[in-house]
Amino acid sequence: MTQQLQDVRRLEAEFADAMNRMYAVGNGLARMRASLEMGEVTVAPPAPAAASMSSPAPSTAPIGMPVEAPGPAPVPAAPPVPEAVPSWWQREGAVTRVLAVAGAVVTLVGIAMLLALAMQQGWFVPELRVALGVLLAVALVATGHVVRARETSRGRSSAAPVALAATGYAAGYLDVVAVTTVYGWVPQVAGLVLAGAVAVTGLLLARRWNSQLLAVLTVLGATLLAPVVTEKFGDEVSLFVVILSAAALLARGDRGWPMLAVARTMPSTGLILLGIAVAEGDGAPSRIAIGAAAALTGLALVGAVSAGRHNRADLIGSATLAAATISLLVAFGVHGDTLRTTGFALIAVAFAVALAVTSRAPIGPVPTTLATTIGAISGVSALLAVMSGAPERWVVTGILITALGYAAAAVTTRSRVTLWVAAGTTVVASVAYLTHPAAYVELGMARDHDATTALLDSLLAGGIAALGAWGVDVVRGIPVRVRRLTRIGALIAGLATSAVAVISIGLLVGKALEATSAGFLAGHALATVLWMVTSAWLLLRGLQAEAHRALSLRLGLGLAAVSVAKLFLFDLATLDGLWRVVAFIVTGLLLLASGTAYAKALDRTRPPAATA
Repeated sequence: MTQQLQDVRRLEAEFADAMNRMYAVGNGLARMRASLEMGEVTVAPPAPAAASMSSPAPSTAPIGMPVEAPGPAPVPAAPPVPEAVPSWWQREGAVTRVLAVAGAVVTLVGIAMLLALAMQQGWFVPELRVALGVLLAVALVATGHVVRARETSRGRSSAAPVALAATGYAAGYLDVVAVTTVYGWVPQVAGLVLAGAVAVTGLLLARRWNSQLLAVLTVLGATLLAPVVTEKFGDEVSLFVVILSAAALLARGDRGWPMLAVARTMPSTGLILLGIAVAEGDGAPSRIAIGAAAALTGLALVGAVSAGRHNRADLIGSATLAAATISLLVAFGVHGDTLRTTGFALIAVAFAVALAVTSRAPIGPVPTTLATTIGAISGVSALLAVMSGAPERWVVTGILITALGYAAAAVTTRSRVTLWVAAGTTVVASVAYLTHPAAYVELGMARDHDATTALLDSLLAGGIAALGAWGVDVVRGIPVRVRRLTRIGALIAGLATSAVAVISIGLLVGKALEATSAGFLAGHALATVLWMVTSAWLLLRGLQAEAHRALSLRLGLGLAAVSVAKLFLFDLATLDGLWRVVAFIVTGLLLLASGTAYAKALDRTRPPAATA
């Protein structure tokens, strides 16, 4: 048994030695892999196996569980290297597009120089020059077709076909200029028809190729060519650019082609405005320009709605609509009062209807930016209608009625956009209304002021403040802080308008009794008392309404401070005699009564004391 036990111990030692050698080899491989990952050149050699052989594991060590040497520390993963952004000339197709556009421009300049040189030197007869120009234009467009077909068959595309076709259409426009302006073979209207036909074919080709660049170049070329063909700015050019804008809209509907929307609207707006300026300079403003501007505005609105439904982040549509509307406002603005006021009012109504239609299905809702633009145009047009058509005495009243109407619309529709439009018109109305309180600072100014309109405007302004606060409460999505500030602003506006109304009533009664000065003083005294009564009501309401307690108390105390300040800073210097005494006594009694009532109400709101 002794020999067999020794053999078993020897085998255990050999097995442990073999396991140690295997672990040593594994640790060496791990170190080598870590060194390679770190990019090191030298690698630490694995532990020598002899060391394991010279130190066999003790017989008490478990079989197959040798002590492992500590491995290498984990290597942190290298951070990802950001991909380098290529320069513009390294981007795919960039060089091709630059060369194509440059080649098109240079070629077009060369064609123009060739035509001019042919005319100077008398080369060929005019008919042959025009025929060669037409052939060149057709050849360039046909070459663009051929190049595109080859690129499509090989599975690639570039800007070369578009540049060739655009150069061909530009050459066609030069031929139109030659037959109308240079040689006078066709009338100007016929020349515009020819230019329109060339542009339409270019737009159809751009739609077929799905090329915004070709459509933009075609529309810009025809638009800028129009005044060259007619040799003036006027009704013919205005109608032509509108028709061209309609053709461009039908080609794509502005969906995904924002630059086409700019190309078909902005230059056309400029040409219409130039035509209006020329006609106004001649002393005969054209009514055809009104129709052209209205059509261009309608096309811009349709295109903006189409683009907005395709892309909610679109801003081009709003910009083009605003630009086109400027031409329409100017077209009405150069006429007499009746037509100008009627036109502004019609624009306001039309855009108010457009806002209502585009704010809900099936057409809307359109993006907020576009809806805000439509509403702003309606509000501005309404204000212009009031300021241009209302008698001077009722201008402020008309502005206030406009703001009141938009505030009522905001409450009814519960639309945020309508609420912002109402806010904008309210700001304008507030500035206009300031003429009334400014006139009541001094007796001489108040005596000459129209107290009747001041009273009516104060009632309207108070209604605007109330509807504004109501609208902010019922419209969704308004921040809580904005709601709170609106309520405070509405309260301040209500106090100011009520004071003006009371003073106006005092002036009217005083004028009727032939005591204007007494009516003015009585009005100011009653206004101070009214503010103090309102302060007391706010303080008592603050104890009853738990939800608005802090706000009501602050407003009540603030209004009491304002009332006392007015009493000492204004009434003391302005009022005299009995009215000064009345103002001070009544205000003081109200302060005392408010404090007493507030203390009693506060005691009632406290919980009863616990009995022992």
